[in-house]
Amino acid sequence: MKNIFFTVLAAIALLSVTSCSGQPKTRDILPQDDSLSVCKSPADTFTVAVVGDIMMGNTFPKDRLPAQDGKNLFSDVKDILRAADIACGNLEGTIAVSGRPRKNPESPMAFMFMMPPRYTQHLVDAGFDYVGLANNHIYDFFDEAMTQTEDNLRKAGLGFSGAKDPNGKTPHQEYYTKEFDRGLKAGFCAFGHEDYSLRTRDTATVRRIIRSLKEEHGCNIVIVCFHGGCEGSGARHLPYGSEMFYGDERGFLRDFAHFAVDCGADIIYGHGPHVVRAVELYKDRFIAYSLGNFCTAGMGTKGLTGNAPLITVRTDRSGRFLDAKIHSFLQQPMQGPRKDPTNSAAKEIARLTKDDMKNSALNIAEDGNITRKQD
Repeated sequence: MKNIFFTVLAAIALLSVTSCSGQPKTRDILPQDDSLSVCKSPADTFTVAVVGDIMMGNTFPKDRLPAQDGKNLFSDVKDILRAADIACGNLEGTIAVSGRPRKNPESPMAFMFMMPPRYTQHLVDAGFDYVGLANNHIYDFFDEAMTQTEDNLRKAGLGFSGAKDPNGKTPHQEYYTKEFDRGLKAGFCAFGHEDYSLRTRDTATVRRIIRSLKEEHGCNIVIVCFHGGCEGSGARHLPYGSEMFYGDERGFLRDFAHFAVDCGADIIYGHGPHVVRAVELYKDRFIAYSLGNFCTAGMGTKGLTGNAPLITVRTDRSGRFLDAKIHSFLQQPMQGPRKDPTNSAAKEIARLTKDDMKNSALNIAEDGNITRKQD
């Protein structure tokens, strides 16, 4: 088969998968433009689409929702997401109807996000299968809204994991698994830097979850997402060591990503800085250190924070990297990610990878194609 990133789908196919809840789910794979084409993986490969922060609108303290109630937020990206075997992102906020605000609503820096439960259908229609909850906004309205978020995602058939009740009263889902009719099984987990998420610094828990997915659950591929790092345009470069933001320790992200791979992870994608960062190939496993914002409604849609990449990663059945592609989009205020013919996100990730990953094993072309360097 020709390389999947250069093949245009000529027909409509159905991909039927089963979630950990046992409920079957079908996804239409639609014809696409040449520039965005991704064909369904052959039996011996696996294609994963990963994106960064998703906050589809806000109902707190008053409604600030996108046009047409968000139905077209993902119109430019859904073909790619649906064509992948699995599509993942970070849910930056709650999907709930109630909860006591954790921060002072009068403060201009008190960002708190609550999305309407009906918006879960937008994620389903776009083709998402899993969202990580290990971020600094999942607890904006304490455990009440966090639990509602999980319930709404579960009802929609969407996978999730990573949240934690810091008081230890309510159990939350640590990981998620999904089986495919091609004899493949994928495992997912998420880690952050707050005490209301599974933490990147808790190496014992990181090791336990990843090894459990591989060894006890028999997952062919394990996908790990993390939320961490400094924020803003000054946080483009990936440092060595710890990152601090307003006195908050936000992870040793190189160390975490490498440790996760050492434990058995196959694809790792990060978010949190609101800008993109470098990508890396470590022990034949793909790492994206920050995918920045993806669909954040009216926030972070200008300049560098407006870059909204979608990366499709192709692996073999054991999770070994084969190739990838950065699909470049730009956020439009209250409209979602839209096609970017200038490929600005891909070019930015290529620049940062050259600067921050000495002796990188990856080639990144201007059109976003990522291949392994030849020895």
